[in-house]
Amino acid sequence: MKKRLNLLCAIVLLVLSFSVLQTGYYSLMGAKIGFDAGYDAANADAAQSAKMQALANMQIVTVIPDVFGEDALNNMTRDSVFNVKSGKYVPAAHNMLYVYVNSGQGFKMRITMGVLSLLYLAFQIWALVLFIRLVISINRLSIFGWKNVRRLRLLGLMLIVAFGTQLLVAYINGQAVAEVFEMEGYLLRPFDAVRSLTLVLGLCSLIVGEVFAIGLKMKEEQDLTI
Repeated sequence: MKKRLNLLCAIVLLVLSFSVLQTGYYSLMGAKIGFDAGYDAANADAAQSAKMQALANMQIVTVIPDVFGEDALNNMTRDSVFNVKSGKYVPAAHNMLYVYVNSGQGFKMRITMGVLSLLYLAFQIWALVLFIRLVISINRLSIFGWKNVRRLRLLGLMLIVAFGTQLLVAYINGQAVAEVFEMEGYLLRPFDAVRSLTLVLGLCSLIVGEVFAIGLKMKEEQDLTI
């Protein structure tokens, strides 16, 4: 039974670690692109500087075909991609893509977005550390205790706050992009880029924490009765 529990904990740990690494990778990649673009733009000619500025304005956009519009059928097959295996173009629909648009985000807005992204990463790392402590406590056979209840509650809270932070970033970015960008036959869906797994794991942690708390209270009441 302990091996099964350790296996499940290892799976959850891998999921959380992957999420943290993925967030960190994209954050560092975005920071590097912005830094390189700014440095190169300052040391390049006008044409090259314009290209670097476009790179700095790169945005991740999530869309879905407008199946409720007047041209719903054509919207589903509006685009195409080249199939190397068959040597032919096949119908395709976009879901997530990088576009170069100037969303009009000033310096303060970029700083705000950067701070929110760093907070999201920090909350995920904090949650990962709490989960590792929880796994260590379980392996030491100290499972049902108030320390673990507090860890589970804090773990759930960190994951939910991280989800809320990511949701806020998607909303702000989506509003800015929607003012300057539109794709024919598609609807912008900024919240589709937000992973709901973080919210689900957070709620599950809170539920398990409350189950532990109820069990501990019942045990304490029985001990007092005896």
